[in-house]
Amino acid sequence: MAIIAAGLILRAWSMARANWMIDGDEATFGLMARHILQGERPIFLYGQPYMGSFQAYLGAIAFTLFGMSRVALKAITFPEFIAFALSVYLLARRVAAPRAALLATLFASLAPIYIVSTTARLWGPLLDAMTLGNLILLLAIDEAYPPSVVPPRRRWLRYLAMGVMAGFGFWLHGQIVVYIATAAILLFLRDKRVVLRPGLLVAALAGFAVGAAPVLEFARTHDYTTFHHLLGVGAQREHRDYLAIAAFFFRVNVPRVLGVANPWAPLPTWLQLPSVLAFAGIFILAVVRRRAGLLNGLRLSLHRGQPVDALLLFCGVMTVAFVGSAFGDLALRFPNFDATGRYAVPLASVIPIILATEIVHVEAKVRWAGWGLAALVVAVWLAGYATAPAEQVWQSAYWRHLPPSSTALVATLDELGVDAVWMNHWAGKPLMFDTQERIAAADYYDLEVGRGIDRLPNATARVRAAASPAYVFVTSDADLPIEDWLRQRGIAYDKRIVPGYVAIRPHQRVAPNDVVQFLDDDR
Repeated sequence: MAIIAAGLILRAWSMARANWMIDGDEATFGLMARHILQGERPIFLYGQPYMGSFQAYLGAIAFTLFGMSRVALKAITFPEFIAFALSVYLLARRVAAPRAALLATLFASLAPIYIVSTTARLWGPLLDAMTLGNLILLLAIDEAYPPSVVPPRRRWLRYLAMGVMAGFGFWLHGQIVVYIATAAILLFLRDKRVVLRPGLLVAALAGFAVGAAPVLEFARTHDYTTFHHLLGVGAQREHRDYLAIAAFFFRVNVPRVLGVANPWAPLPTWLQLPSVLAFAGIFILAVVRRRAGLLNGLRLSLHRGQPVDALLLFCGVMTVAFVGSAFGDLALRFPNFDATGRYAVPLASVIPIILATEIVHVEAKVRWAGWGLAALVVAVWLAGYATAPAEQVWQSAYWRHLPPSSTALVATLDELGVDAVWMNHWAGKPLMFDTQERIAAADYYDLEVGRGIDRLPNATARVRAAASPAYVFVTSDADLPIEDWLRQRGIAYDKRIVPGYVAIRPHQRVAPNDVVQFLDDDR
């Protein structure tokens, strides 16, 4: 537990350094939690028929116990992390020695800053899905590599459990599919006649239906929108450069997941270079040591295989899934920001275990070399926390201009008597969260020009109906073009400058479509 406690402290310290920053997506989940306490029962994230609202329900519990605040909202990621770390330990204990399991748990706890930033935020229950995925792999490994020659008496219970977790994970986050696919391959390789065993298949499918009940109910009442989206119904098919996507995956995403690179600050070369060589050596060693099992896997056999082979299989499935999915294509279309890196993060389920297994093997041969490798891994990962600016680590990958606090802005808007504002939605939703929706915010430019999703239509309606809404700009500029427009028309206005924001409240109603050309200057 001391190892997991260290991971909790590291996460809390990183969040506190950024003033417990919440981005627009996180604020939306927080507002959903508030709405749940008011009687709503959302199944998915507002405006998206495929991202489970599980974290919003956790948020509702946290708000009931501790009140609505940024700290309470962010803190729900702590039990999520504990569950994930325990799942890593259990999976590592099954495929490796107890010492390797402890080391793998340490690596999962002191994970790279990119992994923490991606999983310890509320933009979809990815970490919860990864936890369930680890347990699915654990059960599949028990089935594929039975610890005893005597088969279990009730195999169907194992399939039922895998089905329930797969279904529930399917509601949480689509990345569960990678775990399901890996488990399915293992089960097929273990017993190719499994497809002819109706009892096992029925148990798995029945379990999936139970676990995925929220998804199935939503689909039934919403014209199966969820499945249309996931299957790409109506989407245009374009030619994809799979080699370029694979190159991007290994050049950009994998180094971030491994902790040898991050989007916010480069590591010093003297530390990055040896860490890259060490990671490459460890994974080459893993493949060489497991070459017999891997080659038999290519022959559709688990003969001479070992449980750890399943983790290498998972890495292969994860790579193929990324390259073949629409997310890989998005990585090439939007290379200037991290549009798809989180879809490679499930690698963090198995990388700590692979690293720990091989390091323990090296340590058994040459003690100082094993300890040195473990120390290097931890050092390079902790260096990421030291070099990355905290206020950037917790920004949204899509919009990185959010000030660390809205306290001064809230006080200013209250002073002006403003309860409705037009502003960028990435900053507007956190403002609504901080004021518990006392102030409504909407993004006219995103809705009308960008054709974005209106996740909070009631708030938008409030701003549209307001007699004299203010315009809030996320900028450090003192003079704004909209002021010239107002002065030319003889419209008086109040102006307030607070750290990171400029608020302008015209004394008469100014329609947002009349000033839309000024509303994108903070993007």
